[in-house]
Amino acid sequence: MKPFILIIVFFINLSLFGFDIKMRVVDDEARPVTEAHAGISFVMYRQGTDVENDGMTDKNGFFGANGAAKHSVYIEANKPGHYEARVDRLPKDKDLDLTVVIPRIIQPIPLYARQADAVIPTQNEWLGYDFEIGDWVAPIGLGKVTDIRFKFRNEFKGWRLSDKNMVHSRQVNSTSTEEEIRNFYGKWDGELEISFPAAKEGLFEELRFLKYSQLKLPHQAPLEGYGPTWRYTDNSYSPPTTREQVGFFLRTRVKLDAQGNIISAHYTKIMGDIRLAAQGSLHFTYYFNPTANDRNLEFDPTKNLFPINHPGAHIIDP
Repeated sequence: MKPFILIIVFFINLSLFGFDIKMRVVDDEARPVTEAHAGISFVMYRQGTDVENDGMTDKNGFFGANGAAKHSVYIEANKPGHYEARVDRLPKDKDLDLTVVIPRIIQPIPLYARQADAVIPTQNEWLGYDFEIGDWVAPIGLGKVTDIRFKFRNEFKGWRLSDKNMVHSRQVNSTSTEEEIRNFYGKWDGELEISFPAAKEGLFEELRFLKYSQLKLPHQAPLEGYGPTWRYTDNSYSPPTTREQVGFFLRTRVKLDAQGNIISAHYTKIMGDIRLAAQGSLHFTYYFNPTANDRNLEFDPTKNLFPINHPGAHIIDP
């Protein structure tokens, strides 16, 4: 009987005292942020109210709370001079010991920032894209300088629906073209290659991606580590595989001296992964610095160099 009684007491205590949530708030150089406002909420959707715990971090950047949630745990941290952090849907049924980064606000600047949603116009051909213009390079678009090159190919693999259902779908979509029907109901395999026109240009995959922060990537592009090629594959009949916690820095428009040293370059960041649709379209969010040799990519959202009516120029993240 005693072991049985002890087990009951254990679960009663767990129910009464909940779980410990500890957070350590640091800046982008991993230094503790003292006197930052910190909040830990135990989300109770079923009751329609949350149990909120607010306070300030101590001299080591720590703040904690104990509680129980019906739905999940939510935390936030902010301090003047820093980008705030908000992390939601944390697990409700275990202790948590978290490090939360709130990067410093250093030098936000104007950039060309936009969400590019581009239909790839041709296959098996290198196509240039101009970040400053926000379009394919002429003669396909209005672009003048090739910052990045894409080559795409895809293959139709049959229909996602049975023959009987396809007959019905064609009847329902009688005004659609055959291409539209194939794109919507077809099974497609797609492949995208990425390259750059000049030596020492390329992409740097940045894994230090803070999904929960206003500033998700580091303030500056790195000096080294750029790769000259990249490749994506996609199909229209499997669950999407786009990664959520990754971004890229790019070095383009490189000019070299006689010894092969870089004398001039431009830098760009891509927020999140590049998304490829196997039917033939690209989706990515980029921030281009028009000043040569300036690696700062900390964007001031109030100073987008694209006009407000430019397609995709409604970016608000730094």
